[in-house]
Amino acid sequence: METAINLTGTFYGILALFLFIIAYSFVPFENKLHLRKSKPVMLAAGIIWILVALAFTQIGDNHSANEAIKHSLLEYAELFLFLLCAMTYINALEERNIFQALRAALVSRGFSLRMIFWITGLLAFFISPIADNLTTALFMGAVVMTVGGNNKKFISISCVNIIVAANAGGAFSPFGDITTLMVWQKGKVQFTQFFDIFIPSVVNWLVPAIIMNFYVDNEIPKALAEKIKTKYGAYRMMILFLITIAMAVCFHNFLHLPPAAGMMLGLSFLGIFSYHVKRYEGRLLGTYDSMLGIREADGIHPLHILKGRVKTLPQIINEIPIAAFAIDKEHIITHWNKACEELTGIQSSQVIGTKKQWSAFYSKERPVMADLVLDKAPDTEFDKYYEKKLRRSTIIDTAYEATDFFHHMGETGKWIGVSAMPIEDEKGNVAGAIETLQDITSHTNTNTHLDIMKNISRAEWDTLLFFYGVILCVGGLAQFGYLNLVSSFLYKDMGPTIANSLVGIISALIDNIPVMFAVLKMDPSMSLGQWLLVTLTAGTGGSLIAIGSAAGVGLLGTARESYSFGSHLKWTPLIALGYVASIIAHLIINAKIM
Repeated sequence: METAINLTGTFYGILALFLFIIAYSFVPFENKLHLRKSKPVMLAAGIIWILVALAFTQIGDNHSANEAIKHSLLEYAELFLFLLCAMTYINALEERNIFQALRAALVSRGFSLRMIFWITGLLAFFISPIADNLTTALFMGAVVMTVGGNNKKFISISCVNIIVAANAGGAFSPFGDITTLMVWQKGKVQFTQFFDIFIPSVVNWLVPAIIMNFYVDNEIPKALAEKIKTKYGAYRMMILFLITIAMAVCFHNFLHLPPAAGMMLGLSFLGIFSYHVKRYEGRLLGTYDSMLGIREADGIHPLHILKGRVKTLPQIINEIPIAAFAIDKEHIITHWNKACEELTGIQSSQVIGTKKQWSAFYSKERPVMADLVLDKAPDTEFDKYYEKKLRRSTIIDTAYEATDFFHHMGETGKWIGVSAMPIEDEKGNVAGAIETLQDITSHTNTNTHLDIMKNISRAEWDTLLFFYGVILCVGGLAQFGYLNLVSSFLYKDMGPTIANSLVGIISALIDNIPVMFAVLKMDPSMSLGQWLLVTLTAGTGGSLIAIGSAAGVGLLGTARESYSFGSHLKWTPLIALGYVASIIAHLIINAKIM
């Protein structure tokens, strides 16, 4: 422990413990109270450290509290940066449709319900060591809810299976759970040593899964025709994520630097790659990735981008973030950018050098807005084709705008915002026209581009701030001497094996994060086998009840009509059987390091 001073019986010490208990009692009722779990623990953390400072000042020590809180802040900073990077990568992969494509592939194969039960469990077990268990559980839960339909029994039992699998899978990897990450960062277990509990983790999942399997119907539901394609760069982004993980391992094992520094280096890889994606998707001349904290408008008007740039058309037409094409004074297409290819489904090689600009929008030949602008057509001519939908632009005097529905675009047609303006040469003579197109069919699709800052902003900030509160609360209680008392009772009086087995049960009732952080703060003298045991139990103990892990809480929210606290509780004896079996498997397999 960091201090041998026992202040547990002082007024400040008792008040600090009382504050922590009160603050943490709000956490399990987050969904009922609609109060973010970070708020009460952050409040408690601040007050507890005021009490720590007052207590130390009272005994004439004006320095220890300052040094202790700096140490807690450093521990939090390393965890924060590591998780921020991992969450950003997961959000970026989600934006590139990696997880959605996997879900679509599963629901369209026509597997039996029992097969889906095993596939989702297996995927949850092997995805969670890389992605967090909450993300894994939510996506696998979406699969069983889609396939199960109104079969509430199947959805409920599959959700239980997914939670157990995701928590068990995360236990044998430093990246699978916050608790394993903390143990690794503290240097208690080396990266490769985590794989010593792979088989116990498998046992933890398979024991309840094999028995639950007999309660799953073997019927074959109708396959759903869902097809989702991954976006450009999705698989390369996955490779970058794996490289980032490798960087964190190398920083820790070979350079003896914090893993968080390696993760942040990997985050820079994602930032540079996102710039490449912007170039490929033709969004380079739009805006920078938005600054954190600044809310973007619903969209950038294309004429704002083009205003004042028409004389440099060859340099910008292929880089503006909006679908656009250009024609010369002979009405021949000279430019057709990538965004236009994606919107219309027509490649530039098919139309450049032709007068087929109409073919992307209409079933027979007719002038498009760029043609009319180029010809300086009268308003009556515009009305003939756009039926009073046209208006002069308020941005550029010579430009026109319209919103129209194009029946022949896509499978069901699209609403498109159209803008067109003439292009002038260096002498001021009209040399052509440019037309821009924006799909406004659904406003929910207006913000689908890769933006590294948005992916950072979409990190689970409540969770990150919750960790801040927990780490500082536990650190403050350690200064009063409470963790010394608990450590002495658990690890000296009861013995490490029993103590570490109880940690998992406690983590199901409270949360494995503060429990594991408290164990690390206690820093009991234990063998490698015992540190692996507490890693296993803290990671899997949360499966015992629905609110015992983030995966369970997440599925309680998304599958609330079929999966509940009570429906999970009836499988708790089986989950407990797997929990005990995994501990026994560890004690047998890893007997030499116990």
